[in-house]
Amino acid sequence: MFKKRNILLTIGIILFIIIIGSLIYLNQSYSPLTGNQQYLEKEDIKEYDRYYRFGTKSNNNAVIFYPGGKVEEEAYAPLCDKINQAGFSVFLVKMPFNLAIFDKDRASNIIDEYKEEFDNWYLIGHSLGGAMAASYLAEKDINYYSGLVFLSSYPPENVNFNSNNIRVLSISASEDEVMNKVKFIDSKENLPSDTIFHTIDGGNHAGFGNYGPQKGDGKRTISREKQWEITANLIIDFINEIK
Repeated sequence: MFKKRNILLTIGIILFIIIIGSLIYLNQSYSPLTGNQQYLEKEDIKEYDRYYRFGTKSNNNAVIFYPGGKVEEEAYAPLCDKINQAGFSVFLVKMPFNLAIFDKDRASNIIDEYKEEFDNWYLIGHSLGGAMAASYLAEKDINYYSGLVFLSSYPPENVNFNSNNIRVLSISASEDEVMNKVKFIDSKENLPSDTIFHTIDGGNHAGFGNYGPQKGDGKRTISREKQWEITANLIIDFINEIK
């Protein structure tokens, strides 16, 4: 009886440690840098329970943005702001525990609410956000979307877009040491033959957002502002070509 009680106690301690460790991990994320708030205080930016909306005027084109894993969504405000300045409404999604894997279908809520306002929808995802965006599209009505943009990301192995009509843009960075380069190359087989690939010279993984250095990442040789500018211009050109 004493031995059994010790075993149960040991199991309880292990479970307690696992739970505490998981809670600590889930509540640790990369936060936006100082000064980022200015991008969220503009008059035409509205905050809702599950997303920010950049641009309140309807122009028939909307972008839904999935943040990277463990990155607070506000860190992507500068990039979303630049895309919005080109005339596209942008919906920056808030994810549970800052992990898109916990609710990859959140774009559906936005589509349901605004489908009468916009005809053309585009989905963008950084890192894990891109993988979950691709997984979401593979399981939902892909016909709602005109384009998919990966930022230092790629689709999961079980997702294949070769038989779909969706247009794809893949933007990576030369100094990115976080993204798995081997899987990135292998994933090209599952993307449409007309997928556009672009590598930002001097950019890194964290440079798509405004949250500072990311563990394991390479060192940028260009400014964050330059990386945002290049990224936004590539996305804007991509959308304009499609619409």
